Amino acid sequence: MFTIEYAENAREFFDSVGLSRFEDFFEYRGGTIINRNRKRDVVAFAAGSGADRKELFMKRFHRPHLKDMFFALRSFGRPCSQAGCEFHNAGILLHNGIPTYRPLCCGEQMTLGFEQRSFFITEKLPGQALSDYVGYNWDRIGRYGKEAVMAAMGRFVRKIHNADISMPDLYVWHLFIETHDEGCRFAVIDLHRMRARVGSENEKIRNLGALDYSMIEPYFDEDLKDVFYDSYFGTEFTGDKGLFREKIRRRARRLKSRRRHPPSYCRT
Repeated sequence: MFTIEYAENAREFFDSVGLSRFEDFFEYRGGTIINRNRKRDVVAFAAGSGADRKELFMKRFHRPHLKDMFFALRSFGRPCSQAGCEFHNAGILLHNGIPTYRPLCCGEQMTLGFEQRSFFITEKLPGQALSDYVGYNWDRIGRYGKEAVMAAMGRFVRKIHNADISMPDLYVWHLFIETHDEGCRFAVIDLHRMRARVGSENEKIRNLGALDYSMIEPYFDEDLKDVFYDSYFGTEFTGDKGLFREKIRRRARRLKSRRRHPPSYCRT
């Protein structure tokens, strides 16, 4: 069975650019593939003209893992495609005032409750991936600028956790940063493993362990991490901060031992 779900007013836009059926989207050959593996790809493309022109990203899931299907079932209590997970999780984040990409539509092909294929389209986020920002700008913004970024990131992650949202894929390259004269603004992407209504300390440690693992040297030293965690804790945290951070370090070391260490960020 094929289904397509649209955000408000998005159906008319896609109809106007010749994208109406599931196959119109999934077999779309325009744009530029910016990421691809055996299971999914991501296409950047533009559609529309004049004031209606939009810069878009489409993620297509070709052969989803069975474990991801069960994760979606556990998260939503019903069969849900990988694209459907991201579509609805984006809505949850935006409802909680947490910036992410604006979801426009998702489509899925399901057979007896099992996902066959799916796609998810969003508008382009302003700014750039934090990993790119760090690689290109870290040496130019000075110590004060770095500390301002870390403090803002700490507040942003705390806002996610205060909303009882778990982000297992909370890596530097899944955070977007938009800078302006008054400071910077963060958003988060890659939401298909996000879970809502999860407020346990263990989930927070797992999220922060992933982030810590991705904050590689020489860009992030311990003093900068201290700025991040001081901002994350704020005045609300009542537990043992030292013990909490040690649990995060253990989680980060475990990830590092099991995975290839993240590559250096882009640099000029």
